[in-house]
Amino acid sequence: MAQTDFSINALLERAFGIGRGLPFDSSKAETPQIRTEQPFEDVPASNDQEGAEFMQMRLSVNSSLPTGQSVFMPMRLGGLVLPNEPSIIVSSRKNIVETALAGSSRRGTVKELISVEDWSVTIRGVVINYDSVLVYPEDEVKALRDLYNLNEALDVESALTNLLGIYRLVIKEFLLPEMIGIQHAQAYQFICTSDEDFILEL
Repeated sequence: MAQTDFSINALLERAFGIGRGLPFDSSKAETPQIRTEQPFEDVPASNDQEGAEFMQMRLSVNSSLPTGQSVFMPMRLGGLVLPNEPSIIVSSRKNIVETALAGSSRRGTVKELISVEDWSVTIRGVVINYDSVLVYPEDEVKALRDLYNLNEALDVESALTNLLGIYRLVIKEFLLPEMIGIQHAQAYQFICTSDEDFILEL
């Protein structure tokens, strides 16, 4: 493997105009401190099981960079472990009807919840040819294309999405931004929406 410096953060910043935090370094991870005092009467004290569910989900997908560096929050989509720990943005919104109060001295509106929309998940990552800075990562890009071409809901495994109850995603958009001056890497973006099974009762 060529001894070339690959900065994933620099590649993502160049492709999308935004950077991200440094990759996870397990050697510098601090041992979580267990708080024994109870700061508020209604809040239970912490215990040694706090965060155990998240940690268990995080370790369910084993992944590391080709450089040997461990990945903090890997993601498997449609059976494919997305390379180089992509960034994940999750959002949702509620549809609320607001009705003004007429003939009243009270300010404000009455809110009526109509529905809650699906989760929107944006995945941004980069595929890299670690063996040569002159060769485009064809196979990795084809694997992403094949993932997009699947016209079905894809199983997703990630600590963040599973924590929010998102287990299937449908890819709505696939973007490969230009990588001017870079031959060995290709950034990509998936815009997805969550999918759930519905039971039709007749």
